[in-house]
Amino acid sequence: MISYVIVIALALIGGVATVMVGLSQENKKSSPKYERRTKTNMVRLVLLYVLALAAFVTIWVIYN
Repeated sequence: MISYVIVIALALIGGVATVMVGLSQENKKSSPKYERRTKTNMVRLVLLYVLALAAFVTIWVIYN
């Protein structure tokens, strides 16, 4: 059970860190093109995390 908590915590930390990097001022300065597509990029990243979480939960339910 503790391994599930660790995996979920790491996924949440990774998701929050991804959003923080995407919205950081340093990222906007170093990559102006990213600034123009921030919403699209963030939607893709969030969708990726949601799909990964859904796959994890599905596998957990099947094998538990």
